[in-house]
Amino acid sequence: MSGEEPSLEKLLVYEPSVSPEPLYSVLRQCSKGFKLFSTIYAAVKLKLFDHLEPPKSAEELSEVLGIDPYLVWCICEILADAGLVAGENGVYKATEVSKSYLRTNSPLFQGNVLDNLMKSFEVWSKLAEALKNPVIVDVEEFFKDHIHVMASEALCGELQKTVRVVVELPEFWEAKTLLDLGGGHGLYAIAFTKLNPKLRAYVFDLPQVVEHTKRYVEAFGADRVEVLAGDFFTDDIGSGYDIVFFSYNPGGRNPTLVPKIHASLNPGGLFINKHVFYRRGEGSKNPMLDIEWNLLKFAGEKQGKKIYSFKGDLLLEEYLELLSRYFEVVKVVDESAFAGCSLAKLGDTLDAKIIVAKKR
Repeated sequence: MSGEEPSLEKLLVYEPSVSPEPLYSVLRQCSKGFKLFSTIYAAVKLKLFDHLEPPKSAEELSEVLGIDPYLVWCICEILADAGLVAGENGVYKATEVSKSYLRTNSPLFQGNVLDNLMKSFEVWSKLAEALKNPVIVDVEEFFKDHIHVMASEALCGELQKTVRVVVELPEFWEAKTLLDLGGGHGLYAIAFTKLNPKLRAYVFDLPQVVEHTKRYVEAFGADRVEVLAGDFFTDDIGSGYDIVFFSYNPGGRNPTLVPKIHASLNPGGLFINKHVFYRRGEGSKNPMLDIEWNLLKFAGEKQGKKIYSFKGDLLLEEYLELLSRYFEVVKVVDESAFAGCSLAKLGDTLDAKIIVAKKR
């Protein structure tokens, strides 16, 4: 009879009536993907890409890395298939993409991003338990480490594209003071001061975070960028700014900060807000990322169920209506104009917006 469960004896002779291929196709993709990531991650930790200048054979790499030459050959072949090394006549060299992003001496080195991915995989590997017992994290402790991941990702395109959106505004070139609110790594403030020689910028963030901001300020020689320590929800953020730039923060859609930001600006000053907003009636932007969002619980924060959401956040329509009471909304820029590369993890831009508003 159709649909009848076969007896145990028949299972030894007859193939299953339902093919396992749909399941195995998914599992095969997962298996290959994770093993490929693990190979890339191991190669970076072993500094294999650093050792490919000049190009080397598997035997030469074996001596440097202290690994069996056949296994080195296997790794190089896997990396070659992925386009991260090029092999010819048994000699391997780094490709342009691995030179840029996988060598430890490159300013675009993505080691922090790889570490972040590995940590998230470790959490996902225990998903059944994590769903019942999310990891509680301190906001300040989390962001003092995570800003380095955000910096590495931003340098891959989103930073530069966002800066271009801002510098197209005529008011940018007249500005003398800018507040990078919750600015983390401070790369936006640094970039703005490099382009506008009259501009002095201030990066405002939590005390532990700004200690790490100073590293980027020093590394880029940004002598017109200063750091301010505090909590923008409770502390004074200063005043007399020509621009307030606010990107990817828990308060990005919070109504209580709008009057505070308005008061900090000079007449005619710009408020530039870059965040992910939800529209009225919108459901999940990505169920998988919603799960990841809920695996971490920020201590003391009223976190929402959807990725990047917090209780008390305004919807896009509500936020624009609130802004219009204090500002003239100049433009709303869609993510296609500034988004970087997606990694299917926390940090993706999804459908973020840049809202440019001018103080009345």
